[in-house]
Amino acid sequence: MLNPLLGSGVIDIETIRPQATPFALLGLEPTFDIDQKKMEFHYFCLQRELHPDRFVNKTAHEANGARMMSAWVNNAYSKLKDPILRAESLLRIMGLSIPGEKDTSVQDPILLNEVMEWREELAEIHSLQSLEDFHKKFNEILQECGEHFSLSWKNKDILSMQKSYLKMVYVSKVIEEAKEHKRNY
Repeated sequence: MLNPLLGSGVIDIETIRPQATPFALLGLEPTFDIDQKKMEFHYFCLQRELHPDRFVNKTAHEANGARMMSAWVNNAYSKLKDPILRAESLLRIMGLSIPGEKDTSVQDPILLNEVMEWREELAEIHSLQSLEDFHKKFNEILQECGEHFSLSWKNKDILSMQKSYLKMVYVSKVIEEAKEHKRNY
């Protein structure tokens, strides 16, 4: 019988236990500026402990529990590696709504106008070199957004965190559009 918690990954540990954040699962302090080596060390230690070979002689219940924990650890690791998902996790820790999620609308006309301009700029690109330059520029903007989010987190500036997060999301979408544009060359 398939355990629904293990199957599709629909149920996340944070749904069951909100205090089980990706940071808590990997034994890290909640911060945007993660020590990548420490995160990887904790991740690989946990996965070694949860490896299926360690549960060959255990009960099915214990083996299923280990698989479930392994899935949660994998999910936590994936979230913390991605700067946007990491920022989202930090917003959730603060108990804040995620801009643009569910019923929360985006109320930043300046950012929305900026996004329209970015897309127009992308549409006007007609050379591979210009596309490469555009891609590089937006990766730098994404990096700056992460730095701004980090500073906002340290200062506990809620509005600035939400704006930085939202800008990261939009910049990331523009980067994906640029990749798609490049594939069509």
